[in-house]
Amino acid sequence: MRYVGQEHAVTVDLPMAVFSRQNRAAIKRHFDDMHALRYGTCAPGEPAEIVSLRSTVTGVVRKPPQEKIGRGGPTPPKAAFAGKRAVYFDGRGFIPTRTFARAMLAAGNRIKGPALVEEHASTTVLMPGDALSVDPFGNLVISVGKGR
Repeated sequence: MRYVGQEHAVTVDLPMAVFSRQNRAAIKRHFDDMHALRYGTCAPGEPAEIVSLRSTVTGVVRKPPQEKIGRGGPTPPKAAFAGKRAVYFDGRGFIPTRTFARAMLAAGNRIKGPALVEEHASTTVLMPGDALSVDPFGNLVISVGKGR
């Protein structure tokens, strides 16, 4: 809310009772009180306006079912292999590194680093000595190599 003609708004928490009773005077009082608290002054005789309304709702929802992905063996399918490229690893230089398409991996697949697992919005980097396994829900579970 803000006083008419002002540029900056003040956030005012309003109890639900103010809305259920449609009590405009109570809304204005809450605004004046918050303005006084924030700025040390208020203008009860001046009109105010609501600039925006935000609502918070709390409830209980049923958890969505977790979908399992297809099962595979320890070796990723050929379709998941996306090639090799030289990747620089600190202290080790450039190392030929296998690249995999995450969407093509199956539950139970295992990959030893160095490797890259690519997807639309990110790339997972397995350092030399790391190991990855794909769990039944498609999560990448990484065991970090020794000494790091």
